[in-house]
Amino acid sequence: MRPTAQAGTLAFRGLWLFSARADLLIITLPLALALGVAAFSALSASSADGAQRLAGWTAQNLLGNATHVVLTFLLFAVHRDVLTSAPGQPRQVLAGALSMLALCTGLFFSFYVDRTAHMYLVAVIFNVFGLHHTLSQHRGLWSLHGLREGDAGMPPASSRERELQKRYVPLMLTLLLVRIFFVADAPGPDATAWLDVGQGAVLPRETLAVLLAVWMGYFVVLFRSVLSSGPRSGPKVLYLLAMATATGLALVAPAWGFVMLPGMHGLEYYVLTARMLEPRPGDTSRVSRALIVPLMVTSMLPLLALGVVHGVLSEGGLFGVSVQQADLIRAHPVMRALTSLSFAVVLAHYFADALIYRFRIPSIRAVMLRRMGFR
Repeated sequence: MRPTAQAGTLAFRGLWLFSARADLLIITLPLALALGVAAFSALSASSADGAQRLAGWTAQNLLGNATHVVLTFLLFAVHRDVLTSAPGQPRQVLAGALSMLALCTGLFFSFYVDRTAHMYLVAVIFNVFGLHHTLSQHRGLWSLHGLREGDAGMPPASSRERELQKRYVPLMLTLLLVRIFFVADAPGPDATAWLDVGQGAVLPRETLAVLLAVWMGYFVVLFRSVLSSGPRSGPKVLYLLAMATATGLALVAPAWGFVMLPGMHGLEYYVLTARMLEPRPGDTSRVSRALIVPLMVTSMLPLLALGVVHGVLSEGGLFGVSVQQADLIRAHPVMRALTSLSFAVVLAHYFADALIYRFRIPSIRAVMLRRMGFR
């Protein structure tokens, strides 16, 4: 009989959440992109802004932070059980989608009333809700890693780890929002926040040390708890390290962290959706495994095309588009309508995901774990 590691013994098992390749790519691709732009910025300061914009665009549009949002609705179309897993859930999703459409109709008109106010409003809405959504997905995958450990007969997470898991989203959301909206991004009396939306006075740059101390304290306690509670899943520990790295980068250097964070989020959603689209025993869906990736790519093409257009317009001199022409295109009602509609899809996706991943509801938990292949 194989000996069992005792509690407190540092031992790891290769319990990959999706697969070794998928789990590693989710972490390494966004990290490599973030470190690449950091290195390029250090070597060529004059081109740093352009490199950061390109890396950010890549994370949003190719790694999927912006384009993945339509996949929620693709999942509804292919597997209706996800939408109907709880009483009244279809009506709630529909009501939320219509509310987001109404909100983004208001954003459409606000562009023509006051462009600066419109830009600030969009920045606040999508940074607050987008960060909450991203961090919540971290917590969800962390829980799935714990479930994988349990299925393999490993000891359950300690009470301290479970408590830290509950605190992860509110704590990290608070730290990151304070950092980007209120902490001066450079030394000097005239420095503004990294995301300046006209908020006026900001906290001194020294506040960053306090934020980092809280971040460090949280993850030190977390890793001590995880590593001292007996043998653990190596991929789970690796994922927790990636979470710590991404949030730490976002605190130290938002231009790098907000490449890794959204890049991880988009790739996670790609892999998660592909897994959930797979046919399970008893399904009536006729979508075969071979069609899953082409179907996902096709559904995301409109948002990718819009991202390409915005990318070209943000660099006014590219492809013969002058600054004046770019401004006219951005202000065109059709362009504004498409952009506002994409905003509505993003916000409706946030709303829908908050409903369909309520694992505390038994019927939802049963359906979603089955779709993910855990049950």
